[in-house]
Parts: sequence; C-alpha cells; structure tokens
Amino acid sequence: MPRVLPETDLEKKLMCMAAVFIEENQRLDDLFDIISSDLDETPLQELPEDTREHVLAEIAESFFRLDFIADPPEDLRAECIDFLQSLWNVRDHDSALKTLEEIRKQGHRVKFNVLKGCVSSDGTMSPAALEKFKNIFTFDMPEDFDMKMSDDDLRLLGGWMQKTNRFVGECGILGWDLARLVHLARLCYVVGYLDNNEAWNEILKAAPLAVDQFKDWKEFALSFIIGRTFWAGEEDPKVKKICERLLGHPASPWHFFAING
Repeated sequence: MPRVLPETDLEKKLMCMAAVFIEENQRLDDLFDIISSDLDETPLQELPEDTREHVLAEIAESFFRLDFIADPPEDLRAECIDFLQSLWNVRDHDSALKTLEEIRKQGHRVKFNVLKGCVSSDGTMSPAALEKFKNIFTFDMPEDFDMKMSDDDLRLLGGWMQKTNRFVGECGILGWDLARLVHLARLCYVVGYLDNNEAWNEILKAAPLAVDQFKDWKEFALSFIIGRTFWAGEEDPKVKKICERLLGHPASPWHFFAING
C-alpha cells in the first residue's frame, strides 16, 4: 500500500510549506467544521491524546496527502499532466527528477539574489549596473524573447527587489522555491512520474534548505509572496489573501506545526 501521508514531524513541516497551493481550493473552512468542536479554544498540547490525534489526522488528510485528496478522480491526473507539461516542461520520470534538482540547487532564488546584488542599498543603479541587471535578467530567456520592459521598468524592479530586505532578510524568496518543490513532487506522484518512495525522498531532500531558515510562518509567507510576485511580474491579491488565511485561520496547519524546532 503506497504511503501517502507524512510520518515524521519533518515531513509534516515540509508539507506545511506547500499549504498555500492546497488552500487555493479553500480547505480551511471545511477542516474547521470537522475539528472545531475538538479544539474549543483549548491549546493542542492540552487536549486529551485521542482528541489531539484526531485533530492532527484531519489536518493531515486536508493538507498533507501526497495525492492531494483521498481517491482522486481521473480528471485530476489529466489536469496535473497538462499543468506539468505547460508550466514545468515535465513529461516523464527523468524530467521530473531534473526539475526538482534544479529547484533544490538554484530555483528562482539564485537569479533573484544575483539581480538584487546589482542594486545599491538605496535602490538605485548606475548605467553599468543597469546593463549588468539587464543581462542577468534576460540570460535564461528564449532567443526570440521580446523584451518589453524599458530601462525605467527595470530600475523600478531593482528598487522593489532591494526593498524586500525589510521583510525577508537572508531567506530571500527561498519560501517560494521550497513550496514549489514540495508541490511539484506531489504533482509528479499523482501522474505516476514518481512512486511514493521517490516523492517522499525528493521532498526530504529539501530539508537542509529549510531547517532554521525562517523566523516564523509569517516570514515564510512573505518569502513566498515576494517570490510569486517576482516570478509572475505582478502581485496577485488572491495569493496574499491565502497566506493571510493560513496565518490567521484557527484550522491552519501553520498553527499546529512550528516552522522551527
């Protein structure tokens, strides 16, 4: 029987990092309907053991399953295949492993950090720094890429990137890359590119990147939001709202599993 639920606290914390993608389907309210009577404003550690186990089991079913939901419908697999091909260019076992390794070693955070290094502490760029910024920004773009951003647009981007220091500091957009890695491993499991052992192994390989990198889930959420904005080129209010719900909702897995410790 394939193992689709995490067993260790480390696995659970890593699955917590992909909770933003799960909450896109608004799981928190349904979960709270199930566990609210158990909680009754009592801290988890003070609940009777059987009640505590029930709460954690329901959270796991809602947010931590490797296959997303019990008995996933066949059209979910087809949707995941299309998603992997169109957004990740992942089409089989080998391309799945290659892409997961790329996120672990580099992801979007390396380019983000290198670009930010071109910008002075006050958010400005000299002509030479701007040219370097432009070259780094476009180096991995397709040859026929149409650069629609003006120099002023690039200066604004650089200034915005420098301002993110006040929110995330050393971790940068690592939260975005970690969440993507876990989510990608799950997608690859659902479509059959990875078996369950491979998927858990790939997720656990992210542990050295994740341990003690964030002060709390708020810093992780900001890291995710900034990374998502950098990738998309614009803010998405829905993503910010999802993160706010995970930070404040009483059924959020982020309340039950500390990001450190």
